[in-house]
Amino acid sequence: MTCRSILFLFLSSLVINNVLGNLEQVSDVELEKLIANEKFVVALFRGESCKDCDDLESQLSSIREDLVDALNAWVVKAVSSSLVSNFTSGKESVKPLVVYFRHSVPLLYDGPLNDEVMLDTFIQNKDPAVNHLNDDSFEHLTQAASGATTGDWFVMFYRDDCESCMKFQAKWEYIASQLKGRINLARVNIKDDGISTGSRFDVSQVPAFLFFRQGKIFTYDLSNQDSKAFQNFALGWYKNVPSKTVPSPKTPFDELVDRAVFTLKENPWILPAAGVTLLLILIAVGLNAWKSSKTVKLTKTKKSVKKSN
Repeated sequence: MTCRSILFLFLSSLVINNVLGNLEQVSDVELEKLIANEKFVVALFRGESCKDCDDLESQLSSIREDLVDALNAWVVKAVSSSLVSNFTSGKESVKPLVVYFRHSVPLLYDGPLNDEVMLDTFIQNKDPAVNHLNDDSFEHLTQAASGATTGDWFVMFYRDDCESCMKFQAKWEYIASQLKGRINLARVNIKDDGISTGSRFDVSQVPAFLFFRQGKIFTYDLSNQDSKAFQNFALGWYKNVPSKTVPSPKTPFDELVDRAVFTLKENPWILPAAGVTLLLILIAVGLNAWKSSKTVKLTKTKKSVKKSN
């Protein structure tokens, strides 16, 4: 039986079982297939025995048909799933979580446990809300230095080898959904295509959150990582922290230097190799110059001998 046939039978079984009161339980493998193949998937990550889990499942069950009608979404549950570690850590990992996948991009629902609020959040956020910015697009889209017409920007600086950064992405999507139309949210990968932008704003530790407003930078360095705390900061609490003037964009040459310096920092073994290579080049150039000089002297000597004869 082909993989497509297996997936078809699995999805068919979900359609049949959706008439039941509780959500259909799926394995991690089945959930990953759903996320990869379906446009919209709402997944409840829950424990085996948990009153909060039961309450949340009841809320989702009550809006399941609405989600199917509005989004053609799959609404399922994963019990004691290892996949939950992709979206949270620590104490949060023991709580039931709802993750909404839009074309495989996760949004960690972090709002009130109210079925109508959840339904509205899912329907109104069918597309990812976080912008991806890089060295080429950052200043053009944010106009951070000029504080011009694109509005305020809340930017998460991260690295794709930073575990806590990657786990926070789904929550950042939720925060973006709550601030949509008022504040622009974005992310910059300072290990990939945002190296110079990270250098421009002196970002050395990630995740880092900078709020840009009217040519000023306000750093979110609070220990509170709740979604509501980030929303409140962007909507006015930033006034309680010191601000800095946004530095001017870097020149192409500066960006080239930033990338070179970053590469050397990330790969310290390059420096000795580069030093040896440079030494060999200098030796080769010097040897070539010595040979040329010796040839010139020999030629002059021969000419002198001929004249004396």
